[in-house]
Amino acid sequence: MRKSAKVAAVALGASAAAAAIARFVSSTNDVPPTPLPVPDPVLEPGIDGQAFLDHLARAVQIDTTVHTDRTLNNPAAMLAMHAFIADTYPKVAERCTRVVVNGQSLLYTWEGTDPGAAPIVLMAHMDVVPVEPGTHDDWTVGPFSGAVVDSHLWGRGSLDDKGPLVAILEAVEHLLVDGFVPARTVHLAFGHDEEIGGAEGAKLIAEGLETRGVRPWFVLDEGGGVVDDIPMMSELPVALVKTAEKGSLSVTLTATGGGGHSSIPPASTAAGTLARALVALESTPMPSRVRVLEDFVTAVAPRMDPKVRALMTNLRVMGPAVTKLLASKPTTDALIRTTTAITMLSAGVKDNVLPQEATAVVNFRILPGDTVDDVLDHVRDVVGSDIDVAIRGDHAWGPLRSSSIESEAGSVVAAAVADTFPEAVVAPWTLTGATDSRHYASMAQDIYGFGPFTLDAGMSGIHGTDERVRVADAERAVSFYCRLLRLATHE
Repeated sequence: MRKSAKVAAVALGASAAAAAIARFVSSTNDVPPTPLPVPDPVLEPGIDGQAFLDHLARAVQIDTTVHTDRTLNNPAAMLAMHAFIADTYPKVAERCTRVVVNGQSLLYTWEGTDPGAAPIVLMAHMDVVPVEPGTHDDWTVGPFSGAVVDSHLWGRGSLDDKGPLVAILEAVEHLLVDGFVPARTVHLAFGHDEEIGGAEGAKLIAEGLETRGVRPWFVLDEGGGVVDDIPMMSELPVALVKTAEKGSLSVTLTATGGGGHSSIPPASTAAGTLARALVALESTPMPSRVRVLEDFVTAVAPRMDPKVRALMTNLRVMGPAVTKLLASKPTTDALIRTTTAITMLSAGVKDNVLPQEATAVVNFRILPGDTVDDVLDHVRDVVGSDIDVAIRGDHAWGPLRSSSIESEAGSVVAAAVADTFPEAVVAPWTLTGATDSRHYASMAQDIYGFGPFTLDAGMSGIHGTDERVRVADAERAVSFYCRLLRLATHE
């Protein structure tokens, strides 16, 4: 039995749909379809993959870690990134106008020949998340080494997001040397604080462009890539193009009590009251909406096991069974509902003192179709009147509106992906995390996300130990942006 089929059968349990699927996919007589020949990728002539790897290694070696406590951040590291870019890409420095935004973010503008054509924005960020304290020795090679070992280039930021950053710059430098002149203006927007919200980087870049009347035809940011396979969906590569993005909300839950000595406790302390509220929240998730996957399923359907395809492509009827299937795994459950994650807890000052206050922080990633107010209403209904519910700081924004992959702009992005990664089926998807893209929501016609790298099921260590890129992706990563720019900005 195929692994995907076994997972599906277990997840659906004793339901009639599950039984039917299990009977079919457990058959040993199935003959897999003959794979169609895959065309060669469209590679930009003259791309130097080794130069990309050398330059990415240097970028990784600049430790641009950012912390939520901004006083811990090192502006000198970001300025070192600025110097690296200026020194490594002389044609970009010569031909593109550079603006330093808020001292640390960068905006390059490559003027097009047609002032009436809406421009495009290519985004990346220069900052990286911290390496978890105590885990440095867990890395195969040093997290800021940029070393090439076992056919990978290793290091924090190699995928998120210095790989795309360097690939963009390599592509623009190459096209400038080649004499290419874009019809549309191209903005290269490189933020310095995406990993902590982008409020002092990408947000200000976007506001500055909007003040100038810039209305991008499309924005392309991070938020996708080519995955080797998707459990229960496809055993072959899928190119995930972000067409929507979840919102994010953090709330602080507070319970209060009378305090006193622990030898004479009440029936429930503030900590106990809060604990019951948290259990209730975890056991009462936001409603699922499996039909948000219809466009994704339509794209991936040809890659599915035939009977799984019959289930997944009939969501109107089989929705409850599919929901149960997808809800069995966190990675797929997050695609069909607003998620609930208890992330921080605090109560008490001493083991024999009753806490007068207990607090928790809960983070919600908001599915398109839900709103911040919907989540707040849900929380208050579930935890009851004994718990105070408040938005934590300014951490509250709704989902990024959906962009069509079938629009004119979406078709250009999809074509560039398909040309560069012909072995993968291009599929729209909703990013469960958050990016700087949301800062362009009020001005851009369409917003997409894609990183031109192939990834394993573990997403190649993004935000974790052993973040890395495959050496074999070097030429294709740069070629993707060349292809995109040629398709999007030709006369």
